[in-house]
Amino acid sequence: MKKNISFQTKITMLIIVLILVSIGMSILFVGKWSLDNIQNKVEDNIKNISVILANSPDIQNALKEKDFTKIQSSTHELLDELDGVDIITIADMNGIRYAHPNPDKIGKRFVGGDEVKVINEGVGYISQAKGTLGISIRAFEPIFYKKEQIGFVMVGVLYEDIKEFREDALITICGFTLFGIILGIIGALIIAKKTKDSLLGLEPYEIVYLYKENRAMLESIIEGIIAIDSKGRITLVNDYAIKILNIKKPNVIGEYVLDVFPTSRLLEVLKSGECEYNEEQIINDTVILTNRVPMKDGDKIIGAMASFNDRTKVKRLAEEITGVTQIIQALRANTHEFMNKLHVILGLVKLNEIDELRIYIKDIVKEQEQIRFFLTKNIKNPTISAIILGKLNRAKELNVDMELCENCYLEKYYKNIQNENLLTIIGNLLDNAMEAIVRKGEDGEVYFRIEDVDDFIEIEVHDNGIGIEDENIERIFRRGFTTKEGEGGIGLFLVKKSINQLNGELLIDSKYKEGTSILVRIPKEEKG
Repeated sequence: MKKNISFQTKITMLIIVLILVSIGMSILFVGKWSLDNIQNKVEDNIKNISVILANSPDIQNALKEKDFTKIQSSTHELLDELDGVDIITIADMNGIRYAHPNPDKIGKRFVGGDEVKVINEGVGYISQAKGTLGISIRAFEPIFYKKEQIGFVMVGVLYEDIKEFREDALITICGFTLFGIILGIIGALIIAKKTKDSLLGLEPYEIVYLYKENRAMLESIIEGIIAIDSKGRITLVNDYAIKILNIKKPNVIGEYVLDVFPTSRLLEVLKSGECEYNEEQIINDTVILTNRVPMKDGDKIIGAMASFNDRTKVKRLAEEITGVTQIIQALRANTHEFMNKLHVILGLVKLNEIDELRIYIKDIVKEQEQIRFFLTKNIKNPTISAIILGKLNRAKELNVDMELCENCYLEKYYKNIQNENLLTIIGNLLDNAMEAIVRKGEDGEVYFRIEDVDDFIEIEVHDNGIGIEDENIERIFRRGFTTKEGEGGIGLFLVKKSINQLNGELLIDSKYKEGTSILVRIPKEEKG
């Protein structure tokens, strides 16, 4: 499977490649310029020395008088003093040497063959040839005495020395180049890290996905959303807000909020930094409920956001939420049971009981898989399935053994039976059964059955808890009646109310200190 390269790595690699290309091109031009410059400097240096020697009266007179000793002495001293010069040779018009770094070569003929031009034409120039000391770069200059050429001077640098100069220059360039590359890589890493941090550690594709996801989420919310920046300019608005505000412009992003929404209080929230919840406001003859909150970066307010909706729709939604408490309790029980399992797993990890950990996890998975499979197969209604699962976990918390009937079965939908009524009945009956066992103070068991039987839905809950005293059996379904300290006596009242709404019936059989059995029968079709 191909692994995606992270944004930080891409940035780092891109910067490094740019640095390498830039430095590489710089080396190419600077290196060539440096090497050419060395060559030019060497040639200029030996050229200047050759001109100075050719115009020296002492050299001219000594060569005219054929004074070998004086010429050799003068050039030898000069050769010792000069840097970057290896050879100084002075010869007459016949090419006979009067000065040479090697005294044994004095009086002998000049070697190289490149002296012909200076003898025949009497002009200075630069050449390269192999002499007695090896290949060298040579500067020739004619020597005149009273406008008559009497010989020439050759100042040379051995090619090996020039090669060393070039190598030293290249080593220096490479050293600085390596330093620059290392510095560039460090800089690239820092820039890439800073860039990644500024994007909250997200990859570009993640940012794009989040943008699309958030946009889809905003448009799917049946609630108006509008946000402004610190200058009061609109930065976000969804379609539902545009519909409620009756905005005619195709795009209001960047517009001043009061130009679009004259009665908006977002600017006040921006100034005060205080949240405003469940505020009523009239827009286009519609009463809305709105929440306004400031957006902060640390302690700095960077904007404000408002969410709003038609109050009548909010009311209708609230009315449809009947029975949600049971789901919340079920989810809370699931969460608590999950946390308990996590604590056990953490303990086994800390104790390094890996084998026990494997067994424990396998048992959990097996148990959950069995329960999930059973509920999925038999209870088609996911809401009812969820509350049963929640009560199973709640029973574990209370150390109560809860058993499900093997024949449990429920369709996903029944024409006259609402989920909230079933939730109220099942949730409260199971809660009461478990509470009865806890109050008894002994290990107990709850049996639960929900089954589609002929024309009825049957719900049966049996427990071997504290039971109900005979005189209280007729009173337990009254609002406010309870035998439990601190309770409001509402649970069984809601159960009875829900059963009546569904035209069902409830049968109860209870013996004090022995247990209670309750059977609820709900018709699947409304009675005429």
